[in-house]
Amino acid sequence: MSTLKIALTGGIACGKSTVSQIFKNLGVMVIDLDDLAREVVEPNTKGLKALVKHFGADILNQDGSLNRGNLRTVLLEKEDNQALIEEILHPEILEKMQIEIKKVKNKLVIVEIPLLVEKNLTYLFDRAIVVSCNEQKQLERVINREKIDEKQAKKLINAQIDHESRLKVADQLPTDVLENNADFIKLEQQTQALYQKLINL
Repeated sequence: MSTLKIALTGGIACGKSTVSQIFKNLGVMVIDLDDLAREVVEPNTKGLKALVKHFGADILNQDGSLNRGNLRTVLLEKEDNQALIEEILHPEILEKMQIEIKKVKNKLVIVEIPLLVEKNLTYLFDRAIVVSCNEQKQLERVINREKIDEKQAKKLINAQIDHESRLKVADQLPTDVLENNADFIKLEQQTQALYQKLINL
């Protein structure tokens, strides 16, 4: 049985992690690239050493672990910094992802991957799921989740591609869209219906 590799993507605070959790509850293996991203910057890793080499020890906590707040400040300071951080970490993350996918024995594996479109990674997958919400909901959720003001929240949202560009993934992969503008129950129902569709493909 070949495993269907499905990319789960969407903008910041649109609900990717919630959808991931619903799939996990249904018994689907979910690989979260944010988790892998944390692993590649643990103390003494090649990834963290490379970041320190480029951005200095100010991005570290006293115990030698990565200070994510300081790294985010660096990331937003200059456009080139984001590209450099990604250039350092993405090969490491993708290598870990491929190792995890190979372990899967089930019909589906879902990979939560925020930068699917931006990094042209559609070639690694069979299908895509885009989690979407309207702009106002997204802004409110970013402010509440990150505990930042509206200006900072807009900056984080604008650092990503817009929703229309993200939906263009459908030009390259069969794509399902989950709209997350209502409550959890509605999102759960949509996700469960999608699960039934995917396991019967």
